Amino acid sequence: MRYTIDNNDILVTDAQCFDPESTLCSGQVFRFGKKEGVWYVISGDKIAKIHTIAPNNYKIVTNDAKYFVNYFDFGTNYDTIISRLSENSVLLPALSYGRGVRLMHQPIVETIINFIISANNNIPRIQKALNSLSSRFGTNCGEYHAFPTLQSLSNVTQKDFESFGCGYRAPYLVDTIHRLETDFDIDKLCSMDTQDAREYLMTLKGVGPKVADCILLFGLGKRNVFPVDTWIQKVYLEDFGGEMISRKQISKFFVDMFGDLSGYAQQYVFYYKRKNIHLIKQK
Repeated sequence: MRYTIDNNDILVTDAQCFDPESTLCSGQVFRFGKKEGVWYVISGDKIAKIHTIAPNNYKIVTNDAKYFVNYFDFGTNYDTIISRLSENSVLLPALSYGRGVRLMHQPIVETIINFIISANNNIPRIQKALNSLSSRFGTNCGEYHAFPTLQSLSNVTQKDFESFGCGYRAPYLVDTIHRLETDFDIDKLCSMDTQDAREYLMTLKGVGPKVADCILLFGLGKRNVFPVDTWIQKVYLEDFGGEMISRKQISKFFVDMFGDLSGYAQQYVFYYKRKNIHLIKQK
């Protein structure tokens, strides 16, 4: 894959390892959609619109090209990652099917809020909640609303979150936003190793092991984590012949197997499994 920047446009050619639908629909982000054949994603106060020019060739129209080069992780060679993961034959169907999935670098506060709302939730409800939150408390950028700043989030009440459909998560969100504004040190979090960062994140209300691992993976770029939800449990039980029940143990099983490529492996199998396609059972 190659890319060039032309003003605020990103021209992507020969993109075997980038597909907007696979990437945006892989459970990493929630403020995205498709209009008139063009995929778009909103991150913070920025937007990218992905136009398909030809198969595997895209023009990404943005208001901050450098931001989205980093956001889509275009500086990482995914061919090498897929080659290394291909040594495990059980992954081959998922790697082929989801070859266009990339891991995105997202703003940390937004990621924390996103994944607290995502707990035991479905994507349409998550999207509705985040779009309602942004429309009410985010800056109006014309055709879209930015995700609220931390200062703006401090004005959101429990009743507001409940009205957005956040349910039992509403008091957790209010408490966590207060912590982020006061005694929770994001700079400290960003400098921690994976285990310390996980434990620190779990001092926030509404952040359990799975949510913490999603924040580590998508917000902090920690690739040695393997978030476990219902879909990953199915992968473990059905495709790897596992017998453990504990999600913590299942996560460790996969991290021990894939090491620093765990986050990539997780996204490929998660995206594939959600399509209800069975992997080849490992012998």
